[in-house]
Amino acid sequence: MDVRPFHVEHLRRMKLQPAQRHLAPTLTEDMLAFMAGLDAYTVLVDDEPVACAGLLDIWPGRAMVFSYLSESAGRHMVGVTRAVRQFLDLKAPRRTELYVDAGFEAGRRWAELLGFRCETPEPMQHFEADGRSQYLYARIRHV
Repeated sequence: MDVRPFHVEHLRRMKLQPAQRHLAPTLTEDMLAFMAGLDAYTVLVDDEPVACAGLLDIWPGRAMVFSYLSESAGRHMVGVTRAVRQFLDLKAPRRTELYVDAGFEAGRRWAELLGFRCETPEPMQHFEADGRSQYLYARIRHV
């Protein structure tokens, strides 16, 4: 397992996990170019990208995490989780948020393994462009 700075080509080569395939149309060239300028990294196994994750600064002290996982990430999740958690421990500001599809229980469990806690008792309705609902998770770093 190797962690490298994110490059657009990593995400282009990745076959997204089924729970994220609906997001593929949002990964336009403009979006990929934007993501390339963020603090982001790729986890590679045998030179194949299995996870891309990074931070989008909202304002000082608050950021949003983005992550994309490949369909083959499952068997590497212990290492991926360690790598993402280490990234968050080193780089995340005081408040870091992420959003998880309301119907994606594995995503909710992963968010909690990364140290996030759900802040919405009910999912936020029609949060995504296609109408999917999301839960808001936050990770607070006490300084």
